[in-house]
Amino acid sequence: MSSDTSRKNVFTQGPLPLTLLKTALPIILVMSMNGLLTVADAVFLGRFVGPDALSAVTLMFPAYMLLVAMATLVSNGMNSILARNLGGGHVDGARSVFSGAHGLALCTGAGAIVLFSAVGYPIILIAAEGSEPIAGMAYTYLAITVWTSPLLFVLSVQTGALRSEGFVMQMAGVSLLVSLANIVFNFVLVAILKLGVAGTAYGTALAQLLTFAVVILFRLRAKTVLKPGTLLSYPLTAHWWSIFALGAPQSLNFAGIALSSAATFASLQYFGQEGYEATVAAFGIVTRIMTFVFLPLLGLTQALQAMIGNNYGAGEWKRSDDTLRLGLLTAFVYCLGAQTLLTVFARPVGFLFVNDLQVTSELSRIMPITVALMFAAGPLFVIAAYFQALGDAMRAALISLIKPYFFFLPLLIALPAFFGETGIWLASPAAEFLLVVLTAAILGVNRQKENAALGFVCCIHCKNERLGSCRRSLCSAGTVQLPGRYLPVSGSRTSFAPRPLGSAFAAAFEIWFSTSAILRLTRWTIQ
Repeated sequence: MSSDTSRKNVFTQGPLPLTLLKTALPIILVMSMNGLLTVADAVFLGRFVGPDALSAVTLMFPAYMLLVAMATLVSNGMNSILARNLGGGHVDGARSVFSGAHGLALCTGAGAIVLFSAVGYPIILIAAEGSEPIAGMAYTYLAITVWTSPLLFVLSVQTGALRSEGFVMQMAGVSLLVSLANIVFNFVLVAILKLGVAGTAYGTALAQLLTFAVVILFRLRAKTVLKPGTLLSYPLTAHWWSIFALGAPQSLNFAGIALSSAATFASLQYFGQEGYEATVAAFGIVTRIMTFVFLPLLGLTQALQAMIGNNYGAGEWKRSDDTLRLGLLTAFVYCLGAQTLLTVFARPVGFLFVNDLQVTSELSRIMPITVALMFAAGPLFVIAAYFQALGDAMRAALISLIKPYFFFLPLLIALPAFFGETGIWLASPAAEFLLVVLTAAILGVNRQKENAALGFVCCIHCKNERLGSCRRSLCSAGTVQLPGRYLPVSGSRTSFAPRPLGSAFAAAFEIWFSTSAILRLTRWTIQ
């Protein structure tokens, strides 16, 4: 029986690179399509409407991310409760939270509409620095987006429920359909029908409406307990507080992105030079490119989290550590390659979006500074996913959430006071460097507390020693310490114990390299 069960678990056997490829490729494909949508949207606006349209939509990026944060709050909060009810066979409970999530989604959308109607245009005019043409385009784009936001919220609930019900492939198909349909609609409305920024917003709404219709049709025909008629049988106000409380932590990342973007625009208005519109357009291109680069990395970390968690839980310590090493190397190489390409080819990349010398010149100035420490971001993503896979939510959240709120925003305020407008762009790599230092400190504290090499898992046999025993691939103790419990390793002297990740020299080199990069960048800025 155990051998059959083991055979079914694809994560605990087979070549690691091939397993990672099979696991990560579908997720990366979906994530890449979502990233491609942001790039295609910017290309259509820049090429067929103009740099001012790109600036107008970019200025509304913080508001759009707030909408995404609210949609994530509702869908993720529901998923936490829904999955437990479905897993426990509590059909009535699952239907109740499913109905309540729809009510909360509609209520949240209505609240967004009321808030936008009350204070929308004055805030947009301030963000546009008084430029009425740009403010007018920004208002048109955001008005359509906000008035159709209830559709976004309800669709997020529906797709999230598909994942909780186990319809993973269907959920992936829905995500691909949204992205592909959005690209097609945007091209038709912007490039052919010449609707400008309104075409972009209408294209997104039409793609969401088409996808929503497909999901409803699937629910009507599939064997699922969450039929559309459920909404008529259960109260729309059920579980609102629980959904909000459970969904809030996951939505903080998106809220942090929105806050960081808004703070960047405010800093540009105060410290910026002439050509505010061109700088905003260039920043919009940077934002879309970074989204396109980091979404596949997010897919990679999700695959690694599944592999590490399965092997860790199965007691395959060596395989779990080897997966971590492979993930760190893959993420490092990917981010280093992306950083090199974006630094060397910043200007040619700009011409893919707009045919404007001022915007491309700004992009070639901004991009190399912004991506200066991108090579470190990938490994940091993987380390956060590692702790999450092991159930260490505190360390995972600390590494994931502290950068936008406690590093980037204070640096965005402080650095421009010393370096002027360039300090705005230095804030991102400086925050990345601080996160490297914080992660090293977290691993160092964990190493001192658990005597684990570089802060990762170690053997109980080695707990009272330094690092020597933890560095052996064979352990004579036969017992491994896990978070909150002890589990025996199958076998004894012949079983693999957790091995350390790299060495102290490697960690020191990474910190030194990051520090020297910041110092070189600072000297270049002063000169």
